Amino acid sequence: MVVAVAAALLGGTAVSASAATVAESSCPEGVPATATCGTLTVPEVRAKPDSRTISMPYVVLKASSGAATASPIVTMAGGPGQSSYSAAIALADNPRIGANRDVIVLGQRGGIDSSNPLDCPAASSAYSDTFTTDDSPATEMTAVSVEVKNCIAAFTEAGGDVTAYAKTDMAADVVDLRQTLAIPVWTVFGDSWSTKVMQTVAVTDPSGVDAVVMNAFSPVDRDVKGDAYVALSSALSSLSASSQGQYPDLNADLTAAATIFSDDPVHGLMTNPITGAQRYYSLTGSDVVTIVQQALYDPATAAAVPYLLSRLAAGETDAINPFIPAALDNVASTSLGLYWLNSCRDEQPFWSLDPTAPAAEGAVDTTPVPLPVLTYLTATDVVCAGQGLAPSPSETRAFGAVGQPTLIFASTTDPLIPVQAAQGGQAAFPNNQLVTLASLGRAGVTADPCGMDQLATWLAAPGTPVQTACIDGETIYPIIDGDSVHETSRVASVVAAVEDQNAFELTIPLIFGAFVVLWLVGWIIAVIVQAARREPFVLLLVSGIAPVTGAVFLAAVWIVMASTLAANPGFALVGVPTIVPWLGILLGVGFLGIIPVWRLGNRPTAALAASATLVWLAMIIWFVWIAVLKS
Repeated sequence: MVVAVAAALLGGTAVSASAATVAESSCPEGVPATATCGTLTVPEVRAKPDSRTISMPYVVLKASSGAATASPIVTMAGGPGQSSYSAAIALADNPRIGANRDVIVLGQRGGIDSSNPLDCPAASSAYSDTFTTDDSPATEMTAVSVEVKNCIAAFTEAGGDVTAYAKTDMAADVVDLRQTLAIPVWTVFGDSWSTKVMQTVAVTDPSGVDAVVMNAFSPVDRDVKGDAYVALSSALSSLSASSQGQYPDLNADLTAAATIFSDDPVHGLMTNPITGAQRYYSLTGSDVVTIVQQALYDPATAAAVPYLLSRLAAGETDAINPFIPAALDNVASTSLGLYWLNSCRDEQPFWSLDPTAPAAEGAVDTTPVPLPVLTYLTATDVVCAGQGLAPSPSETRAFGAVGQPTLIFASTTDPLIPVQAAQGGQAAFPNNQLVTLASLGRAGVTADPCGMDQLATWLAAPGTPVQTACIDGETIYPIIDGDSVHETSRVASVVAAVEDQNAFELTIPLIFGAFVVLWLVGWIIAVIVQAARREPFVLLLVSGIAPVTGAVFLAAVWIVMASTLAANPGFALVGVPTIVPWLGILLGVGFLGIIPVWRLGNRPTAALAASATLVWLAMIIWFVWIAVLKS
């Protein structure tokens, strides 16, 4: 009976399977060359035979042994409006998982890679621009709601039906893919939001699913907004506990920081990731809370959050600067049109109001006082109120039990879904095991060696007991020790420029490096030649102080920063190791080492000395600005 009801909610899976087709296609960039790719084409609205068709891409990562002997794994990106193959690639690359299994990832209907993307760049741009005003979050989101309404109107005029983009529609696509590819049975792997999709698949297509994996589990019946605020507090409490007393109350630090920014909004420069336009930001307490929560998603970035909050609470507001681009990039990487359509039907009608504090005792106005909010949740409230979409049936939030063996992963520092929410969702999976991951944020099992080991063991025989707690994350992503940091928010842009191979941002160090290398090579050759001629070369040797110390400086800075970032990738967000400013002494010695070059007394060496003086001065100023002056 449960399956029949669920199938009806999905719009008739058995009917849609016959209408679904697949076709081969070229693979996107970043996918292994051994993969095969295609598109799944289905009716947009399964209950309407005359509905237009839409196509979604899929990728099959073949078993590395060349012969798949175990059932394939199917997964989907971790959020509505997202397009990512990272989880699937991580599974396929694991030799204990991908050797004898195909891993399949299906794109989302309405996603950026689908035939009819529900992308709203104007809305994404408007949302980014909310960081440039200090109005209330609800007021700031008015312009965003207008842009979404225009986007939906254009989508509808083009023949689209916005009611066909809920999780049940996504689940039906997964079922269609299995049936159309003639796969008898597979294992479903839900990741974050797509755990809801895969839970739906397991209920509606039980004969086609042999096992279920829920990574960063988000139960279908939870109040996502309420959970997000609980999760943020729980994640900070967990980080405080892991800091061994260095950051005793990160929640209090966040409250203090939000108060500072709300009382006096902080200004600076930011770049809108959609338009590329540079704007002045005006950050309030709600913006800070949102940026901190977004930073906690990535465990590498989360390791820097405790130190960030300690600085913000102390009034060092510029410390927030390196964290802003990552928060804005999350906006740019998501098709917000699809995200909001899905949320407006599946989530927002069922969640709580924004948090408030009770009015002060004895106050004339007894209206509860608004607290700082997660702005993207307030944005959803405002956007959904402006669209008038009917909520999904309540039945889609209360499916019957999932009978297949199920392995659930939850992180102790997940800033969106707390561990207790995952525990509350266990009841829907009678044959389940829950594995907690320490300090993994929303990255989940694919970022944790211990977790992947438990997953591989369990997949070999679903239902096999596995280790219920993994603590590798605390070692892999250690919390940054404040005593090891020389504070500077400017170095993050340099590290980003190196990663992006942005030569313009690195003009001065690149010129300095090239100058030093060429000079060092020329000096070595000159010393060898003069020694071979048995001519005096003491002054020539002394003239090598500059290029030698310059090369040692570059090597030392590179080694220190590379080793630090290898151990803790988020370090550059808060500063540099305390030894780095002291390495500037080598620059000073090298600058003084230019003096003997002037004394060589000929025109070529005078030109060299003059050039070296300019290059060294430029490098000293750059280094002092980036790595020495606190910011």
